[in-house]
Amino acid sequence: MVSFFEFIFYLCGFLGVFVIVPACFGVEYGLRRTYVRMLMRTFTWGTKRIETEEKKRNVSLHSSPNDIIEKENSINRIGSLGDCIIEAHKNFQLEDVCYLVKSGIEAVIDDEVTKRFNAEELPSWNLLTRSNSNFQYISIRLTVLWFVGLVLRYFILFPLRVMVTFFTLTMLAVCATLVAKLPDWKVKRSIVYYMNVVAFRMMCRGISAIITYHDRENLPRSGGICVANHTTVIDAVVLMQDRPYAILGQKHSGFLGWCMDTISKSAKHVWFERSESSDRKFVAKRMMEHVSDDKNYPILLFPEGTCINNTSVMMFKKGSFELPTTVYPVAIKYNAWFGDAYWNSSKHSMLQYLVTVMTSWALVADVWYLPAMNRRPDEDGINFAERVKKAIARKGGLVDSVWDGQLKRMRVKQAHVEEKQKQLGKIFSLPQSDSDDDDASSDDGGVMLNLSQAVDVPVVVDNESIVVDDALNSSSKEDDENKENKTEIISSDTSASSSASKSDQVASSLPQEVVVGQQQQQLVPPSR
Repeated sequence: MVSFFEFIFYLCGFLGVFVIVPACFGVEYGLRRTYVRMLMRTFTWGTKRIETEEKKRNVSLHSSPNDIIEKENSINRIGSLGDCIIEAHKNFQLEDVCYLVKSGIEAVIDDEVTKRFNAEELPSWNLLTRSNSNFQYISIRLTVLWFVGLVLRYFILFPLRVMVTFFTLTMLAVCATLVAKLPDWKVKRSIVYYMNVVAFRMMCRGISAIITYHDRENLPRSGGICVANHTTVIDAVVLMQDRPYAILGQKHSGFLGWCMDTISKSAKHVWFERSESSDRKFVAKRMMEHVSDDKNYPILLFPEGTCINNTSVMMFKKGSFELPTTVYPVAIKYNAWFGDAYWNSSKHSMLQYLVTVMTSWALVADVWYLPAMNRRPDEDGINFAERVKKAIARKGGLVDSVWDGQLKRMRVKQAHVEEKQKQLGKIFSLPQSDSDDDDASSDDGGVMLNLSQAVDVPVVVDNESIVVDDALNSSSKEDDENKENKTEIISSDTSASSSASKSDQVASSLPQEVVVGQQQQQLVPPSR
């Protein structure tokens, strides 16, 4: 039986050899990467085993793809509004209702926004019950393998990770409190720099994070702003084990709030309450004061404003891109095979999320440092933010989304809805193209009146007359002359008491060819 003191001795030896020494000297023994390679081989074998069972049972056990339904140039697709112009939806006709209804159904079943707030789907099983609760029963060997992994993750890795994390946070709190009492000399800044790097290296070992950094020659420098896509609060830990940053973010409560207060004792960080508008002005002022001093660490912020499931990059807030300073973009991409890094703060607290991460296989990620970017003279904050976002999405292999990540917590703004309606209105009210039918010109009157009603072409109603304006311009000069001759100003009785009587008078005074066109409903289809 091991005594308490022997247990403490072995524990300190383990922490010293596998945590403290590698973190202090920035070295790796290669054990974690070997562990990841073994997991990849295991997942590959499990995938082949599942495929074998699928063939035997003639069923599909794999998860569905990201796109639940197949969409063909849907209105809800990003950038599809422009594509609609070249398709058969230029002039509104009755059958176009089907196209609009189809797009609406697609949005309800599988929209492009809310899927970014759910866990990333895997092409196969990673031996975690949380990703699929049926695979462990399809084969005896898979069942045994799943059970061994369950014991390894919950009864061996999880206690070790909790112990390392608790030890790291305790040491960081003690050291930060002591260092905060030192005078603000160059020696203190060196101690704080080294202390932060070591502490966050130990934290990464506490969650089995294996991070690969690319293009380190573009590492952010003091006096600038580092912006990155946001998946989890661990993003800051992943980046700060490579160099310290001054974090700009929303103030939290509970365990996360305690961590914020701890790291703020020895370094300058900017926390704010998102609900207070006065804080935003304060933050902008603090940011300018911070970046103007080259002695301060570069500011680390996540312009999306919320966590996204690491499949896309959503709209960047423009505030930080309006400052006259250098921006250092960083792309972070997690490997979902080893565990889901996405934190949905609306459903899980910080402690619940940490338990999920610590009971996963590992946290594997790639970090790319992009070249520094500055705002161009002809750019405003919005365009600059969009350019930086596109660069991050392209480097990290993520979807570049134009939607606001705050839609996770709020409804779409009415201004955005109206803008979408205006875009649709422009598409369905485009000029009518020339028809291949030789008889089209003879029915211009009927076409004019019916299309003016279909696309809401303005009909001016005066006390003395009704003027029907032909808003559909033809590229042919002869067609223009015909349309001018056929546009009529119809006199009506000024004592008419209803719009119905005026309509009757219009019909009676129209040319015979227009009346016939109305009666027979000979609406010439526009050329496609």
